[in-house]
Amino acid sequence: MFQLNFQPPILMLELANILLDIDALGRMQAETQNGMACQLSAAENAISDICKDPDAARARLNAAKTSWLTADFTELPSHTESLPAVPEKFTVVASDGSQIVPDKNQVALCYLLNASSIVLPYGTGARPEARSIPRLCYKDEDLFERYENKKVPVTDKFLAIRRTLAESEAMEYAISRADTGSPVVALWDGSLIHWSIENEPADYKERVLSQLFRLFDLAQERRIPIAGYISDPGSRDFTNTLKVMLCDAAHVNCDNCPHQDEETKPCNKVDRLKDSSVLKKRLQGGKRSVLFTSCSKILNNYRQHKILAFYMDIGSEIVRVEVPEWVAEDPEMLSLTHAVCYDQAQKGRGYPVALTEAHEHAVVRGPERAAFYQAIEHSCIKHGARIQRSRKRISKNY
Repeated sequence: MFQLNFQPPILMLELANILLDIDALGRMQAETQNGMACQLSAAENAISDICKDPDAARARLNAAKTSWLTADFTELPSHTESLPAVPEKFTVVASDGSQIVPDKNQVALCYLLNASSIVLPYGTGARPEARSIPRLCYKDEDLFERYENKKVPVTDKFLAIRRTLAESEAMEYAISRADTGSPVVALWDGSLIHWSIENEPADYKERVLSQLFRLFDLAQERRIPIAGYISDPGSRDFTNTLKVMLCDAAHVNCDNCPHQDEETKPCNKVDRLKDSSVLKKRLQGGKRSVLFTSCSKILNNYRQHKILAFYMDIGSEIVRVEVPEWVAEDPEMLSLTHAVCYDQAQKGRGYPVALTEAHEHAVVRGPERAAFYQAIEHSCIKHGARIQRSRKRISKNY
């Protein structure tokens, strides 16, 4: 009789050595969650104080010197906007990107950028469109970056920025393909605030932003709102604003905090909260919050495209949606963005359909990565190039 001898997998990670720590972690998480009620109560009190005298609160916020980013508010932060109706006819466009990073263990130094664009019409009778354009980068201008008047190798940092620029170009293409006879919304996966280049040299920063602003300029010209959609947002900018309100110093200055040597400070009353946690209670049934502005320094370079954000309930979570200033100041475009973002999340069972489709058309999976390097190796052999495989590559069979 045939018997199947099953051998359990060998675990290289000795979990038994950290079981006590895992138990302690679970206990700490439970204690943290149990303390949330007190933190939320403190946050509500701070919001009430802001609403009693918003001008004084804003003056205090603007004068504060903090070690963290804060968020200003355009209206009373207790205010909410109900979910508007989605149009009968509209189009959603989106883009995404992925990459195969340079690998010195492979036969040739190169990398791949793959950017997708999606056009999803609703109620117009038009057909949806999907496109992905891979780009093989192996030339000198691909492998090096002009940075501070020097020629430097493209690192992961530069590669991430180049991928973002490729996604921006893909979004431009998607916008050009959308029928503007009915409303169009452009969904961007993640933040529109490009924090990663905030501390870069001025010339490099301007070069990157000028390419990104081509997309913003095109969208503004065609009255197409761009929305940066952030699932499970970790932002604490508004919570940090509440910290300023809770501080008992006449003039808030974190460098000269009178409580520096104390274990508990007044601002600790909300230090475990995220913005989404603070606002969740009042954002029921698709409502959105007021618009918040960020004090991030990079926004000083954004010209008319400065970014504002609101939080919105989609049922399964509170999401953050970022829009340029020209969208925020246009009630029609802002209402359209609110309605379409909610509708897309419902159609996608918690995440926008257009962003999911853009990801699926952009992502490079393991078998595709293997086929990519195999094709490069075959090309090198075909043209008589010498193939040298690293011992690491051979030992790991990749």
